[in-house]
This record gives sequence, structure tokens and C-alpha cells, in this order.
Amino acid sequence: MLRKFGRHLLLLPVFLFLLWALVAGVQWVRHAPKSVTLPNGMMFKLEYYFPGAPIALFATDGRKILARDIEFVCFDDRYVSITSYKLGDSGIYDAQTNAKVREEEQDSVEYLLMHARRKACNGYYTGLLGAVFLLDGQKYSSLLPPCEWRNLDNAALKNRAWFDRPCDDRSWREPPAASDANKAKADARPEP
Repeated sequence: MLRKFGRHLLLLPVFLFLLWALVAGVQWVRHAPKSVTLPNGMMFKLEYYFPGAPIALFATDGRKILARDIEFVCFDDRYVSITSYKLGDSGIYDAQTNAKVREEEQDSVEYLLMHARRKACNGYYTGLLGAVFLLDGQKYSSLLPPCEWRNLDNAALKNRAWFDRPCDDRSWREPPAASDANKAKADARPEP
């Protein structure tokens, strides 16, 4: 009887670990930011619900994956320009066709979506954003897109409510306060 109890006692840590893994997994899935719908109806979603999962661009139906491993995005009311870690997925996607823009149309669409000279975005933001800013910014305020990048001057953008979304109002151009203090200390030191 004592041997049988000893064997079951050895299984207790394994059982407790499996119970912890189950509870932690459920919490990760419940609290992970899951998706953001763009003004054109396309969606950025995690490919699978697990922290650190790659972000993918989904068609307007929310099921078909158009691009994976997204690095930078630019979007307006119809198009989404994607720079992906997977080179084959980089390009411009059309929300009306739920497909990549054909090569012969790519230049004219890029001219509308991007500032021609600067290669900057002329969509809802003026800078090329990481998809993580749109997805994780819902949960972590340190990952919000900068407010100064909102493209309020583009009157062609129809979904003006998009600009009411939270953004980071700290200027990205301001040096951190610690570096200012270090500069002041360096200026105060007498030169030998």
C-alpha cells in the first residue's frame, strides 16, 4: 500500500505542471490581442492564438490569409501595402478583389498610396507602421502608433473615425530626458 502511494506521489508534480500549463495557456489565449479590422475591411490577425505568433493580413472575409510575417504596412480605404519577412508576400493588396494587385497596375496604385519621392505612406498614417502597433497597441499603450503620423491632411480618406483611435502623443523626435541630463552634466564639467 505504501509503495502504491509513493508511485502516485511521484506523479503529483507532473499533474501540477500540466494543470498550470493548461491554465496559463487559457489565459494567454484569452488576453492575447486577436485582430484589428482596417478601414477597407481587411484584417490583421494573429495566425494562431499564442503570444508571439506571427501577424497575418486576412481578406475581408476574415478567413483567407493574403500575407504572412508582416513587417511594415501602409493602408487606405482600398489598398494595403505590405512589407513582409516572406518576400513573396510583400506587395500591395486590393480589398475589393481580396488579392494582390497585378504587376501592370502596381506602379499607379503605389503612386496613390505612397508619397512618390519620399516612399512614405499617404494612407491613414504617414509613416510605415509595424502591424504590431495596430494589434498590440490595443493592449499595451507603449506600442501605440505615434499621433503625429496620423494623416489628417488626406481628405480622400473616408473613415475619419479611424483617427479617434488611441495613439502615442509623445513626440518621437524629442530626446529622452535622461540624455538631456547627461548633456547638462557634461557641459558643466570644467575642461582640463
